[in-house]
Amino acid sequence: METRQNKTKAPSTGRPVVVNVGVLWRFQVKPPPPRPPRLPVGVTAGWVILTLVRVIFGVVYFEDCPQQPNIPNYLLGLALIPLLMIPFVTLPCESQAAQPQGPPRGFKACLGCLMALFIFTWILAGDVWVFSVYQPSYDPTAADGLYCDKTLYTFALWNAVWETFVLWFNLAKLCKGLLCWVVMSPAPANRDFYGRV
Repeated sequence: METRQNKTKAPSTGRPVVVNVGVLWRFQVKPPPPRPPRLPVGVTAGWVILTLVRVIFGVVYFEDCPQQPNIPNYLLGLALIPLLMIPFVTLPCESQAAQPQGPPRGFKACLGCLMALFIFTWILAGDVWVFSVYQPSYDPTAADGLYCDKTLYTFALWNAVWETFVLWFNLAKLCKGLLCWVVMSPAPANRDFYGRV
């Protein structure tokens, strides 16, 4: 007896794919050459510059906001986040170049969850600190001594707006992905409506 082989195998990577549509049309699709994933240089440079500016503002204006003294700390914390992410990206666990990369497991997954939780809480705490004194007194000679430097507060306000926008955008992407996963998951074949009642 002859064993039946599957004649419709997926084409190997890098080879052109021929698509026949009916009898008359024949298309040849060439896949683009594989490229390693990398962050564009402009994005990396912008991220480094923004981190340095946050550190500079946090240190230079550290005592220039008695109305909400946590605003410089918020900027320093935002600058600390990329520094904390460096070990997560460069951990040798499961990232050998010869092996295909899958989702992180074990220690790396726990570290990723803790980082995400820290980032989420830090951004929300910063929003509370920045927006709780919206339109502060910018006059350092105020009678009650409560003021906030205008440059510091404006920079912190726009950082809070930007980081909150990015946070909600990523949460929306997560919800969309979870919804697609639930909708596209196959139903179990042996579902019994009255089973386990």
